Amino acid sequence: MPLFRAKGLPAAGSLSSRVAAAGGTLVATSAGPLANDATIAFVAGIGMTLQNIVAPVARALSAYPVRRVAVVGRGSVVPDLYQDFDEVYEVAPFRRAGPASTAAALVGLRRIVRRERVDLLHLHSPFGIALGRAVGVMTGTPHVAVVSGTLFDSPTRAGRLFSAIEATTARLTPTYITVNPEDRESYRRLAPRSRVSVAPCGAAGIDPERFTVTRTPSGAPNRPRRLLLMGRLTKDKNLDLAVAAWRLARRALPEIELRIVGSTAPGEPAWTPPVECGLTVEAWTRHPAAELAAADVVLSASPREGFPMVLVEALTVGTPVVAVSNRGTRALAQQVEEGLTLVPPDAALMAEALLRRLDGPPVRVARAVLDSWSLASVSAFHAEQILRHLREAQERTLVMQHT
Repeated sequence: MPLFRAKGLPAAGSLSSRVAAAGGTLVATSAGPLANDATIAFVAGIGMTLQNIVAPVARALSAYPVRRVAVVGRGSVVPDLYQDFDEVYEVAPFRRAGPASTAAALVGLRRIVRRERVDLLHLHSPFGIALGRAVGVMTGTPHVAVVSGTLFDSPTRAGRLFSAIEATTARLTPTYITVNPEDRESYRRLAPRSRVSVAPCGAAGIDPERFTVTRTPSGAPNRPRRLLLMGRLTKDKNLDLAVAAWRLARRALPEIELRIVGSTAPGEPAWTPPVECGLTVEAWTRHPAAELAAADVVLSASPREGFPMVLVEALTVGTPVVAVSNRGTRALAQQVEEGLTLVPPDAALMAEALLRRLDGPPVRVARAVLDSWSLASVSAFHAEQILRHLREAQERTLVMQHT
């Protein structure tokens, strides 16, 4: 299929010259041209989700006749969203919100869909998917659910509720993009008639240039060994387990440090780090590569991950990882030749694994895998999917108009 021409940019050129996440360069696609202008609404519970995951895709779509609309819960908009989207809307908060606020968000999103004449809803996060699915069905708007994580394995009340809702409503969504094979198989069972695929690198990707750094040699003179926890400081991440593993490791290596870098996200149950010798805490940083490069081992104790992007970043830098086994870390382990150790949620086993990793072999990831983790690769994947959906929707409309 020909590459669609947009904004005066030529369709000629090699695949590599056309695939990019930004800068006005066309994203290579086999989806063919769009018959008319189209509008896509990206929906997520908080603005940070759209900024971190969707903004590069929105930039890639800027070369096409696509109006890009962002919809998030009120109070969560980040300023950078206005740079990458043509319009930014806030609706009533619906992430971890009560029934009244969620109902108000549903009404708000339905109004936006009608006002903007949305051709495709692109849904992110469990709350965004649930809300957008309902509005998509009510308005007859095609929608795609990007499942960046699930609660299928969670024994909690929230996990049981999530599983019950998906068991009864998953079939209403025609297309799913998951981030690990186990979630893909779950949705294939729940929605056998839906199209279900797996996106590369957590449907997000990383900018390789940001993680081209020189690591501090492990065991360098005058530098204690360092473990690193990086991410949201929330109870959901089971951070107490990692702290307990560090304490056990100190019995064998008293000088080993634990550094925690991160902050609490709005609306999440906060986790407060302990105060003790050898443990340092830093708020979220704009320079994660430097933190990852200075660590000897990166830890992750989270019981659930769709695809752990911090661990992807650590491995890209060359820092080994010890993580609790879950759907996301198991998917990542399939792509890593050396440098990632998975353990059950047990502090003693995690301590043993991290001590072994301190003097273990260097991280080894195939070049093809590193390329698939890039922002350009993931943005190209999403743009391909979006343009195909928009073209198919336009073709269905034309058929209906002529019957």
